[in-house]
Amino acid sequence: MGRCVIRFLILLVVFNSGLACPADVFVLTGGGRISGELVNRNETPRKQYVIQVAGQGRVTLDASQVDQVIYTRPDEQQYEKIRPDYPDTVEGQWALAEWCREHKLNVERDAHLERIIELDPSHAEARRALGYAQIEGQWVTQDELMIQRGYKRYKGRWMLPQQIELLEDKSKLENVQQEWFQKVKRWRGWLGTNRDEQARENLHNIADPAAVKALVSGLRDDPSDSARLLYIEALAKINTLEAAKALAIASIDDPVEELRLTCLDFLQKQDHPEVITYYVSKLRAKDNLTINLAAIGLGRLKDPSTIGPLIDALITTHKFKISKPSGDDSITTTFSNAPGGGGFSFGGGPKIISRQFNNQAVLDALVAITGQNFNYNQADWRHWYASQKKPEAIDARRD
Repeated sequence: MGRCVIRFLILLVVFNSGLACPADVFVLTGGGRISGELVNRNETPRKQYVIQVAGQGRVTLDASQVDQVIYTRPDEQQYEKIRPDYPDTVEGQWALAEWCREHKLNVERDAHLERIIELDPSHAEARRALGYAQIEGQWVTQDELMIQRGYKRYKGRWMLPQQIELLEDKSKLENVQQEWFQKVKRWRGWLGTNRDEQARENLHNIADPAAVKALVSGLRDDPSDSARLLYIEALAKINTLEAAKALAIASIDDPVEELRLTCLDFLQKQDHPEVITYYVSKLRAKDNLTINLAAIGLGRLKDPSTIGPLIDALITTHKFKISKPSGDDSITTTFSNAPGGGGFSFGGGPKIISRQFNNQAVLDALVAITGQNFNYNQADWRHWYASQKKPEAIDARRD
């Protein structure tokens, strides 16, 4: 069938669209649509589409001329057939709306409910079905009610303007942060090339707090010691709480001692109580290496509020699972990081053992903060610490 004939048929359907009839929609490959009932619905394989167009006879199309078929549901077809049987009265429209509800034709149902309100503005059932609520004698929709309360529709949700502003600010920040990820990645790629000096200068000049996430990612994941040092210096310059936390984490987790100590050098010049809280939490770590690294940080920061937790961490107990080597009847384990070393031999299968450690860095931190030294005698430390707490003044006067 030629394109001119197809366009003519489309025009006929459009001009007669006021005639209600159940119809499938045939989207044509050359553009346009035809509405009608598919006569040869069960034909397989599909070679042709024979379409009964209301009031226009039949149209036959090759399968290649149809791009998509949007089939009308049986309920929709039934609705079109019965709709004229219901009168345009409140009762008739309500009965048809109920039929639509039972057959899940929500759009059609709403149209009839709206017509009921036009016929009877005080019809409570139709109002409620459409989402109206009666507030102070006035029927208002949920949307109208939310608007009255100061809410706005934002990405499918009702939100206060302040919430929308926060979300938009967050979205803007995330976009800027993503840009910083790209910049830092690009400059990192320049290191060691003929653009090395430019890369170092760019990283050194970063002052935007939005760059912290990108720098933290590099500090955590970059295998290059020199690159991580650049990230440390940039984070220290930005000096936000998030940047300081990243330096505190690196002062414990980074594998290079020089970089750990560099982090502490910067933190010592800053004032972030949250960093102290972080180090104190690490005094309860499962391994004494982490405990000692946290104590080094506390010893540098010298906050008196950490004396109690440090006393508790002077001596810690840690558990180890010892597995027997294949073909060996005994197990020997040596605690190389324990003062004086030490080891045990066992026979049999895997065992869980406990070992106490005297934590030298914890003792050093206590000495640095207090100026006292009771070695690893926790009782003496606690007695001294208790004596430093001034008792509350007692009023001896009598009434």
